[in-house]
Amino acid sequence: MSAAADTPDAGTGLGMTRRREMLLRALATRHGRKKYGLCLCEGMRCCRDLYLSAPELIAFMVCADDLVDNFPGRDVIRIPRDGFRKFSATVASPGIMAVARRPQPVAGAPRDPFVLVLDRVADPGNFGTIIRTARAVGLREIWYTAGAADPFSDKVIRAAMASQFVIGMREFPDLEAVAAALRQYGYEHIYRTDVNAGADCFTAASLFERTAIVMGSEAHGAGPIAGATALTIPMPGDAESLNVAQAATVILFEYVRRSQLRNGAATAI
Repeated sequence: MSAAADTPDAGTGLGMTRRREMLLRALATRHGRKKYGLCLCEGMRCCRDLYLSAPELIAFMVCADDLVDNFPGRDVIRIPRDGFRKFSATVASPGIMAVARRPQPVAGAPRDPFVLVLDRVADPGNFGTIIRTARAVGLREIWYTAGAADPFSDKVIRAAMASQFVIGMREFPDLEAVAAALRQYGYEHIYRTDVNAGADCFTAASLFERTAIVMGSEAHGAGPIAGATALTIPMPGDAESLNVAQAATVILFEYVRRSQLRNGAATAI
């Protein structure tokens, strides 16, 4: 049976049925999200961004009855705010959530000049922040390995402000599979971040030219990958390290800086 066919009463009527309650509880788990091909997007800003950027992915919405309907054309189930709290993943319930279809996995050759690879980044806040930052700098997709946080969990969605519904997510079992895919698509040079030593991310000449940049968690770093060049962020202070979301922000906006310099030079000519 397909995920859509197996969804408990997801798309008929506007009442909160027992089957829908079961669905909302199931979607709080990774197993439930995989089974139904759905996920929960909670909070007004996240729901609004999803509604504006990918409305076709919204199956239905659940809203506290004291909130104004901001989502015309969507099926909205209205329930008392006290009843909403039992489905909310947050302490202070925002009173609105969207049940959304997970986008199809990305396939085919990447369209970005470089590939950002996250190796087993398990912290939902860090993973979500990186997705949001990648979208901000204009990347079209992120690659990640098994052992990472579920990019469609409620915590990652909140941290990413629903950006994973716009930016493509491509999962691999391990870095060996990542390396094989990179070779297949002609991304020959791989950089692996290292807190201790490596090429300077501000001066490495070809850092964003048909390359991959592999990042891991602050605690464990990225795993080994054959032929990779170590890459580091200079830290003249006495901090031991940056967390992976901070490090990704520095590197991704170095890409923006170089892009603007190139565009400015082209305009001047």
